[in-house]
Amino acid sequence: MGEHLSRRSFIRLAATASPVVVIGFDPSARSWITRARADTGRWEDLPKLDGSLLQDEASRQASAVDRGNMFHHVPTAVLKPGSVQDVVAMVRFANHHALKVVMKGQGHSRYGQTQAEAGIVIDSSTLNRVERPIDRSIDAQAGAFWGDVAEISLADGLIPPVMPDTMTLSVGGTLSVGGLGTTSQHFGAQVDNVAELEVVTGDGRLLVCSPTRESDLFDMTLAGMGQCGIIVRARLTLMPVRSHVVLQSLVYEDLDAYLADQHRLAVDGRFDHQSGAAVRSNDGKWTFTLVVGGVYTPPEEPDLAAMTRDLRPTSRKAPVHLAQRDYQHRNTERNAAFEKDWKAGRLSPNIAMWIPASATKEFAASFLALPPEQSALSFFPFGTINTKRFRRPLFKVPSEDVAFTMWLFRSVAPGQQAALSALLESNRALLARMTAVGGKRYLPYSMIIPQSEWVEHFGPDVWQRFAKAKKEYDPNGVLTPGTRMFG
Repeated sequence: MGEHLSRRSFIRLAATASPVVVIGFDPSARSWITRARADTGRWEDLPKLDGSLLQDEASRQASAVDRGNMFHHVPTAVLKPGSVQDVVAMVRFANHHALKVVMKGQGHSRYGQTQAEAGIVIDSSTLNRVERPIDRSIDAQAGAFWGDVAEISLADGLIPPVMPDTMTLSVGGTLSVGGLGTTSQHFGAQVDNVAELEVVTGDGRLLVCSPTRESDLFDMTLAGMGQCGIIVRARLTLMPVRSHVVLQSLVYEDLDAYLADQHRLAVDGRFDHQSGAAVRSNDGKWTFTLVVGGVYTPPEEPDLAAMTRDLRPTSRKAPVHLAQRDYQHRNTERNAAFEKDWKAGRLSPNIAMWIPASATKEFAASFLALPPEQSALSFFPFGTINTKRFRRPLFKVPSEDVAFTMWLFRSVAPGQQAALSALLESNRALLARMTAVGGKRYLPYSMIIPQSEWVEHFGPDVWQRFAKAKKEYDPNGVLTPGTRMFG
């Protein structure tokens, strides 16, 4: 535990703080630090807090990282809020003193979006309460894990319609970026299944918003990357869930057959679970795995043989039966491997793209043809979505009814600067090609791009609405500087 930050020590720190940036240093941040040094008296009105404001080196450095391991923007202090009112107080303080502030969950973004150089990082982990379900909805604070939400809701035979593949993601974090799952072909993104939010706006107001109350704030907060407000509580819709899941992996050697079957299933929605991946063997050959499944309560069970009879895989693996809780945690081992790589310092310039179905074959084939040293991975999630299920204005999907998802989790060892630069350049080229064919990027893995590219991504009408909301709810521009969406 770091030491608590007194008013006097906070003033001293503000006067002496030195920024540390490994990649992507922002000159505007340094100019801000110069102003802080010149006016240390402004810090005398540090608010009284229920939680802790930390200044120790370990706490500040821990908040200056994310899962990309490429950006390291060191904050002045880290808030561990003891209440929602602490968040309100610090955002108001930030406005009064021209500080930047950001809420950080588990830091799964890759390009410094949850960092605030010489500002305040709010650690959401201490706001982690989850209430028991009422009327098929459940209230969760921003720092609660989705695994906690599942544990409590399953006790009542309920589950959110869309769950992430990683149970240790925070509720506030995924709702700020969008959130996908293996049921998205039916229910869209996680942000499509929210009934209400409690938000601290950029000017320090605590507001409750929903589709019928402060609806513009609601729309511009979900998948809004923390630009208009900080989510502190979400009311999530729930649906009844059966006790077991059966899954079957269908393996394809032919890309055309794989794409056709994924497309067909995204449209007809016959399976409760649908996911996919590309896997390269040691001899360099790519195969494709389509995972399908259904929920059931024993002794009845979905007839997967009949349901997959019209599909064209090269081979089929034996069905796997899981209890619902085990199904929700089925990726624990894979996620532990990612966590190990992150802790070992691997640099991960990941990107994720939604490609219109009509352009997917050519786009994917060109990537699959890259030699191993250029693609820098031997596995990537490669699924599909029914875009008609996605309704939130800031979660952008291609205009076609079906799109394919490519999650490129590429990484290099620490110190391999030339290899990292090559991957970043490759990412830019891939994203440019994706945009040219009508694709859309996933925000936490989108790279740092100029505002003109954000306008192109959202479209002029949505961007105008987003920019208007930014001015209304964060007029001083204190929130979430790492995205650089608004300068």
